[in-house]
Amino acid sequence: MWLEKYKPKKFEEIVGNDTAVRKLINYSWKKPLLLYGPTGIGKTTLVELLSEKFDLIWASDENLDKLKEISNTKSLFGKKKLIIFDNVDMISEIKKVTEFLKETKVPTILITSDFKSRRLGTIKRICEKLQMRKPQLTTIVNLLQKICTKENIKVKSKEVLLKIAENSNGDIRAAILDLETVSKGKEQISENDIEVLVSRDKVGDIYKSLSVILLKNNIREAIESTYDLNEQPRDVLFWIDENSPKVIHDKKNLKKAFYYLSRADIFLGRILKRQYWGFLRYANSLMTAGVNVSKGKKIHFVRYQFPFYIIHMSQTKKERNLKKSIAEKLSREIHDSQKTIINEFIPLFKILLKEKKINRDEFAEHFRFTNEELEIFS
Repeated sequence: MWLEKYKPKKFEEIVGNDTAVRKLINYSWKKPLLLYGPTGIGKTTLVELLSEKFDLIWASDENLDKLKEISNTKSLFGKKKLIIFDNVDMISEIKKVTEFLKETKVPTILITSDFKSRRLGTIKRICEKLQMRKPQLTTIVNLLQKICTKENIKVKSKEVLLKIAENSNGDIRAAILDLETVSKGKEQISENDIEVLVSRDKVGDIYKSLSVILLKNNIREAIESTYDLNEQPRDVLFWIDENSPKVIHDKKNLKKAFYYLSRADIFLGRILKRQYWGFLRYANSLMTAGVNVSKGKKIHFVRYQFPFYIIHMSQTKKERNLKKSIAEKLSREIHDSQKTIINEFIPLFKILLKEKKINRDEFAEHFRFTNEELEIFS
């Protein structure tokens, strides 16, 4: 999907907000930093790009009590820890967050799209504040044009991209999603193609959608609650999967809910395999209406949690990239798939190096492994 394909890989690729990027790169970390701005402009992506300098730790309600201990542990590559509170205004035990901020000396970033939230009153006083703003229309249009060029898609007139940019309301993710939607299976796009786009004057919110799906008794509302979300369908499934057990405590009802989620996951897999987006109507109905009719009457009102899977994938991104790089180097002589090398050969070489059956220095020199890559075999 284009959101992942064209996600910035370095600071220079962040669209707009040059001042905010420079300030973050040169920040002294004498105080925690509150990064705020509208949804979809790259706040979390900007923070993720700091992973080369820091070992990122994503804070959630589950690890608030252990944050002190976690922040003092050593990183795999000897880097400093950086604590990230994404959507900090949504964390239920906000007092624990403020207590941590008052005591910690570890670099900390708090991210929010709701700077005016009353829950952030004390946090604002403790933190240095850095604002990210919506990019200009011309900036978004230029980004969309670059994507079209790389995807070999002709644009009949610049008005097409301008209307997509206007419809996104400054949300870069929304603009890329819309461009991918109207370009699917086409070599050229025109103004007629963008008529399918829904106005995003009122952008949906994943937390509101969860409330409709997990708390209300209305199938139609449950299905329609995800229509305006700027979230990938699989990410929506992860949100519902993560929070269903917190709301639905009856085992039989929870089993039904997970049955429908599993069916939705199958259709999402078929979309990726066959590139047929018509299956999305089935996946969306199963993960929304299916869960809605399964929850029963006994439900528990909770603070929704950010999906652990997404957090975990973000935390392990560095290690996965290193393993991929190792696999590329080993494949030149092993002549096997990267997946097989990662799953079978890397563990094998770990054992051989540990048992000193292979000379570590000769092994590193032969395959030209970097120090960080060599650490994977430790």
